[in-house]
Amino acid sequence: MSLTGTPLSSPVAPLPQWHDHDSQGHVVQFYAEDGALIEAMSRFVGAALGAGDAAVVIATQAHRDGLSHSLKARGLDVEGAIRRGQYVVADAADMLSQFMRDGLPDPHRFVSLMGGLLDQIRMTTGSHSRIAAFGEMVALLWGEGNAAAAIQLEKLWNELARTHSFSLRCAYPITSFNREEFSEPFLKICAEHSSVIPGESYAALSTDEERLRGITHLQQKEQALENANVERREAQDFLRRKQSELAELLENAVEGVQRTGADRRVLWVNKALLDLLGYSADEYVGHEAAEFYVDRDVFAEYWRKLTRGEAIYDYPAELRCKDGSVRQVQIHSNGLWENGEFVHTRCFVRDVTEQKRVEQALRESEANLRLVNDKLESQVEERTAALRKLSTRVLTLQDAERRRIARELHDSLGQYLVGLKLNLDMLKQAPEQPALWSQAQELMERCVMEVRTLSYLLHPPMIDDVGLTSAARWFVDGMAQRSGIHVTMDAPRDMARLPADVELVLFRVLQEGLTNVHRHSGASEATVMIRRETDAVILEVRDNGCGIRPEILSRFEQTGAGMGVGLSGMRERVRELRGGMNVEAGSRGTSLRVNLPLAPESA
Repeated sequence: MSLTGTPLSSPVAPLPQWHDHDSQGHVVQFYAEDGALIEAMSRFVGAALGAGDAAVVIATQAHRDGLSHSLKARGLDVEGAIRRGQYVVADAADMLSQFMRDGLPDPHRFVSLMGGLLDQIRMTTGSHSRIAAFGEMVALLWGEGNAAAAIQLEKLWNELARTHSFSLRCAYPITSFNREEFSEPFLKICAEHSSVIPGESYAALSTDEERLRGITHLQQKEQALENANVERREAQDFLRRKQSELAELLENAVEGVQRTGADRRVLWVNKALLDLLGYSADEYVGHEAAEFYVDRDVFAEYWRKLTRGEAIYDYPAELRCKDGSVRQVQIHSNGLWENGEFVHTRCFVRDVTEQKRVEQALRESEANLRLVNDKLESQVEERTAALRKLSTRVLTLQDAERRRIARELHDSLGQYLVGLKLNLDMLKQAPEQPALWSQAQELMERCVMEVRTLSYLLHPPMIDDVGLTSAARWFVDGMAQRSGIHVTMDAPRDMARLPADVELVLFRVLQEGLTNVHRHSGASEATVMIRRETDAVILEVRDNGCGIRPEILSRFEQTGAGMGVGLSGMRERVRELRGGMNVEAGSRGTSLRVNLPLAPESA
């Protein structure tokens, strides 16, 4: 193929300022817009073709087409130059594929290919013609992220220039150097060139004054960018420290933490959860989370909640340990979502095995206590009924019979004490169970009252010897020391003796009234009145307290319960003696009144 021919006679563009007529040199141009690149290459290639020299363009299809259109617009005969071998075009990617090996340009293949192409053009156009070459192969390598190959190719072009004469123009889009880490390779690329053409925003400036202002503006931007980079690096360092602290916190947390991916496989787990279950990281991470659940249906329900976008709190589950044991846990979890897609879980796992064991033990203790109380309550009911009968007879019995009954009473006393001890032992095992204490309180109080009654029956006051009024004064005198209530008594000192059963009942009512009624009404003072009428004897006890609560008073009136077993028994005894007992309460205090009829011979 002949490369000789006459120079192009078509008009060319005005001479440019940026190395468009260098006969030798390796120049790099940076551009922001394709249009600016096409315009610059049109001047560079057009100047060579217009002067009768040769040109070779190794570019992308889009840039080759754009350059051809621009050259034709300048009046150049592009097709004619190609036919004469004056203008050679090639695809950048195809040329790269012919000398690239293992990601780097092979020097021998490059020299053979590109040196051969330049030699052929020189033979065709004449040994004295200038060759203008434009190449985008380095830009393709840079765009692929292969900076080392791009720089190596620039070096090979420089070595080729030692044996071949040509003027080379390379071009890179300036936007591909938009990161700080590209600064060093960018300077290396510039260092491999004899000249650098800046982007069009600077190259378009027409006067020195404009260029100086442009340079000053660039310096200001550089300083601002440097400051911004320093602040960004500090922010990145701070963020890395915080991320490291967070990672350390989660890794060494005392509570289990794990992440599970959208495929249900464990992505990460901390040391606490591995220690809890006994697995190594390799035995746990990467496995499906459901493998470690005792009940896979529990996991399935947990997963359904998560993938519906629910946040989960205190979700109960059982996890299987490596040794086969089971740990009961509660799970707090939610999901990380990005652009509507589920990414992974954020899951906290708390071991509640010991807590569940204690709760079960408490439930069993509560059940046992209920059984004991039910049995004890039945025994108390039976013995209380028996005591009510014994209390009316014990003072009228002969010594031998009294001793026999005393032994029975002593046995009963032991039963009540055993019941009290059982309740206390069971309640000590559940100190924070107010419901159990409330349940056992009334039964224990009844036991205490019966023990008090039994003690009295075993060691009764000698009313037979001193009479009702003397025994009553003796009890009232010690009341203040025992309870803190100041008690006064209004009773005739010379009152005739009453039947033994009447005196005993009245004395017991006085004891129970002051002990269980007026002491609990918040009173500070009380008055006892004993008066004998023609056919009856009256006992009345009043106080200045706040009064018994209406619900307790109503309960006592209806069932006899609520104000002590002893007083309840005495009410029954009063009724057996055809008398009456009345309790009234109000804002001014509480009044207990007993009226017992006397037989004609006692009146």
